[in-house]
Amino acid sequence: MAEKKGPLARDLLGWVLDRRQILIKLGAFAITAPALTSCGEDDATDDPGSSSAGGTGGGGGGLGTTTSSSAGTTSTSSTSSGIGGAGVGGAEGDDSLDLDPSIFEDAVRCALTTTDIEGPFFIDDSEIPNDISLFRSDLRDGHPGCEFQFYFRLLDAQNNCEPIPDAEIYIWHCDADGYYSGFDGQDPSTPYSGPGERTVENDERFCRGVQLTDRNGVAGFRTIWPGWYAGRPVHVHLVARINGATTRLITTQFYFEADFSRQIYENEPAYTARSTNIPASSLNPPGFGDPAMPTMSYTPGLVIGKLNVIVNGNG
Repeated sequence: MAEKKGPLARDLLGWVLDRRQILIKLGAFAITAPALTSCGEDDATDDPGSSSAGGTGGGGGGLGTTTSSSAGTTSTSSTSSGIGGAGVGGAEGDDSLDLDPSIFEDAVRCALTTTDIEGPFFIDDSEIPNDISLFRSDLRDGHPGCEFQFYFRLLDAQNNCEPIPDAEIYIWHCDADGYYSGFDGQDPSTPYSGPGERTVENDERFCRGVQLTDRNGVAGFRTIWPGWYAGRPVHVHLVARINGATTRLITTQFYFEADFSRQIYENEPAYTARSTNIPASSLNPPGFGDPAMPTMSYTPGLVIGKLNVIVNGNG
């Protein structure tokens, strides 16, 4: 599939995915076993066990000029418009105009990552009658926090890393204070020790949503940077459902460099009250395996993350 290059007409995050109306109820998500790799555009044939530069790279596709770097992540001079400000969206209602995949050219190189657990705070879009639809790109629901634009490109290892269109990408994470939506009785200062799965307890749905990948395998979200809570490194959950001759499910979590997260917590107003004495276990990414680490950039008020996600050929 030929990928479209060059900026397009408008902001991704204001683009309504009209085609979702015929694809929206593809069934429930579930935990599954396949692994993922993160794959740079020039690395589709690389050894998936090779090491990653995890989080390196500055701004491509209008992200701005690199000004400083820390702990493998990059700060840029991008404005609050972020990637969308460069015009990477399609014209509203026009499915022939998709997101510009060139924004992923500087994303992380191939690295095999272990499929991670779904976690206790998962909510399926179809499990609760009359619940709000989670098919949306803006996940903030009025919650304070540093804006976080998170972009994914889903690729198929079984087809020469070709993009995978019309796949459901579902992400969820905690808010700036360390709370997940939909569940009561949380205490971000104490490591969670409850059941691996929980019953939904309230109607809040902040910081969670689903998008369909476009023809270039790309989906994006506008949310807020996750806060920290005791017992787990800062992370974002992802489940992807890929429909075709067979349906494959992938489940993983994405992690971030400790110094990158600390910089946001110490400088953004929504996080500063909890920025002192953060446990190392709540900042440091896992020290085992090869955790998925997106390419990240930060400028005051805006975080941008990008990741090429390739479904393992053994999945």
